[in-house]
Amino acid sequence: MKVILLNPPYPRNFIRSARCTVLPISGSNWYPIFLAYAAGWLEKHGHEVKLIDALVANISTDKLRIIATSFRPKMLVVYVSDKSLRNDLTVAKKIKRANNCQLVAVGPRCSFQPEKILEKYPDVDSVVRREFDDVLLDLANNKDKKKIPGLIWRSGKRIISNPERSFLTEKQLDEFPFVTDVYRRHLPINKYYQASLLHPFVDLFTARGCAWNKCTFCLWPNTIHKNAAYRPRSIESVIAELKFIKSKLPEVKEVFFQDDMIPALRAKQLSLAILKAKLQMNWSCYTKADIDSETLKLMKKSGCRFLHVGYESSNQTILNNIRKGTTPQTAKKFTQDSLRAGLRIHGDFILGLPGETETTINKTISWAKKLGIEGYQFFVPEPNKETPLFEQLSKKHCLTKQNSINYPRLSNNRLNYYRFRAMKEIYLDPGYIFRTVRGIKSTGDFFRLLRTAYHVIPSIIFPPKA
Repeated sequence: MKVILLNPPYPRNFIRSARCTVLPISGSNWYPIFLAYAAGWLEKHGHEVKLIDALVANISTDKLRIIATSFRPKMLVVYVSDKSLRNDLTVAKKIKRANNCQLVAVGPRCSFQPEKILEKYPDVDSVVRREFDDVLLDLANNKDKKKIPGLIWRSGKRIISNPERSFLTEKQLDEFPFVTDVYRRHLPINKYYQASLLHPFVDLFTARGCAWNKCTFCLWPNTIHKNAAYRPRSIESVIAELKFIKSKLPEVKEVFFQDDMIPALRAKQLSLAILKAKLQMNWSCYTKADIDSETLKLMKKSGCRFLHVGYESSNQTILNNIRKGTTPQTAKKFTQDSLRAGLRIHGDFILGLPGETETTINKTISWAKKLGIEGYQFFVPEPNKETPLFEQLSKKHCLTKQNSINYPRLSNNRLNYYRFRAMKEIYLDPGYIFRTVRGIKSTGDFFRLLRTAYHVIPSIIFPPKA
């Protein structure tokens, strides 16, 4: 079957396929990683696929219709988000009607009340609630929809919710084609940027599911991977893909492990295997702020360059409220150990979590500045409807109709004021600027930081309206 997998057009730099759907101020964008894995899975089983990231490739709706009409798909798979849902399915409807193909919606938004998507958007034929690789394969193989677990579908005027599907196993994950090969054949790799990563970069999963899997706010573990176990690929499979990158994508300067987080044991295993294979390549990852110093040194020795760390807050009560599983003390020690090992850190901080006050915000900003890390991101979340955070705030009537966090004594506008004030205090601080310039070790570092500054500085001097 001919299948189009689509990340639809939307305002430039909108991030639909990440852990939060936002317009970043750093100019970053993300690979449509889940769509890419599904594309490779379909191709492996004999289907003809076109993976289109209209967001990053800057493809208009009109041009998209021309591309689709030339390809003539029998199935259109569209990755939707809560914020962009109406836009995404309006674009998809035009393509569907021009090609008389079935329309399938996927993505984290589909985990929450998928039946309502079918009720509101009559052109959508089916929705996939969780992981969608195998569900799409069954549809492409023309399997009877009644017998496809994980599918919510339209039968005449009826909407039918099939039983949930088992998650992919570790063995199955090893059988997937390399997602980096899918990127190579389908996507403009040079158009993807991350503020903390050397350019060009690629990302991949070494595992699916989260090894911690308790945070109340995190998108993927509470939607696509809800109730899923942590499922690592074999080390041999990961090393084989890294060798593929070295051989077939020699222009790539950094590999980002897009796992929800790399726990200490996994980081150690990967580092030892990379050293044994003598790969000599830059890699980075998400991790929790609790890895021991010896493992951090081993990671650095194996080529790890950057850690993306969710600190969230410096207030222990807030950390407990979101089940973060860290303390400010362990996070500070982890940071010091990482910097001593020669690793760089991009830190995420969330303003407006349960228990937040103006006092806790000011203390978090002050604490964050003293960490001495390279990258800072402060943001005010718009909780996804299937996360425990959404339920918690909804019960306390602390959400607007647009699902923005809004406390009686701490409005959403005030939270956004603090967001930009925090970044202004940090990024325009002479000490931070001196430390960052002193840390430039290559032309790649220089141009990465220059590009980030080009996007960030105007936004923090002239903040956009909330």
